[in-house]
Amino acid sequence: MIIASKRLESVFNMADKAKSIGDIGCDHGYISYALLESGRVERVITTDISAPSLEKAKTLLSESFDSERFSLRVGDGFSPIAEGEVDAAIIAGMGGHLIAGILEDAGKKLDALEYLIVQPMQGAEDLFEYLNAHAFQLLASDLVEERGKYYPVLKVKKGGECTVDWEHFTRFDLFLPMAERELGRLRGVEKAVETSGKRELIDRAREDVRRWEGYLEQYRNCR
Repeated sequence: MIIASKRLESVFNMADKAKSIGDIGCDHGYISYALLESGRVERVITTDISAPSLEKAKTLLSESFDSERFSLRVGDGFSPIAEGEVDAAIIAGMGGHLIAGILEDAGKKLDALEYLIVQPMQGAEDLFEYLNAHAFQLLASDLVEERGKYYPVLKVKKGGECTVDWEHFTRFDLFLPMAERELGRLRGVEKAVETSGKRELIDRAREDVRRWEGYLEQYRNCR
């Protein structure tokens, strides 16, 4: 299995068996390869907005699998995939705001998915906000550290009500160093904006600090 990344390994481990999975923004195609090699999926539809990236994925997949087991398509988000063509989908390695935009553009294509795995590189709260505003159900979550950075991984499904925020990740040991780093950053921001005299910025900075202090308290209460 060609996964040398804790982040992608977590994404892979979260994927259940499915007949067909869409690997959206596949880059080199490592997730598609792992899903096919493991037998966890019969067929993948591997998409990317970049034709050169798809060529790399084509080289990787064609060396090991029959062509009927994968389809490579150039396009933005779900646009190359027809409604109902895949049972599940994975969007990993992008910013949270970009992932939210892809979900928004996908529209009804999301309704038929058994599950959707999303893994933002940054801007996780933008993605959380979108999921909460559009009635996604949280099925599973993970938190991984790679090269000194922390990444949330979420498995969700359209329909249902569940508030997604950082509190869901307080059960992970990695949450402590991540939260302490983020709280330190936010306290620096709070100190910096206090000299600006701009009440809106000051109030927002203080609110962010209080929120993350609450997350840390929740983490400690769970221990």
